[in-house]
Amino acid sequence: MMVLNRIKRFLKTKTTAEIKSFEDELTRRYGLKWYLYATSEGLPIIGNLEGYEELSAKVPELFKVLSELEQSGRYIISGETATYLLVRIVPDVILLAQTSRKLTPVEIYELRERTKKELEL
Repeated sequence: MMVLNRIKRFLKTKTTAEIKSFEDELTRRYGLKWYLYATSEGLPIIGNLEGYEELSAKVPELFKVLSELEQSGRYIISGETATYLLVRIVPDVILLAQTSRKLTPVEIYELRERTKKELEL
């Protein structure tokens, strides 16, 4: 679980203001209404959704099911009233988010790279 150790270090070294700045960027630049970063084992990393700890356990299974239909590192799921983004950031970290709009492949790539940099992955 090297990734958890790196993330724990990240969270300990970042100020509340720095984490808030990252959250603001996710909202402003990428239109994320809420987000959840989870490990590939379903452990919560960070999120702004109430009760995200429970949902984090389901994220790897959701990614697995979608991968059985089509192999990809990113999925855009459109519901009747909302759009969701599911992205493998690195092999050990997955992002699930509700978006205000459909992101382009370039934006998803930028989001992935920005997350890697911010979480020091």
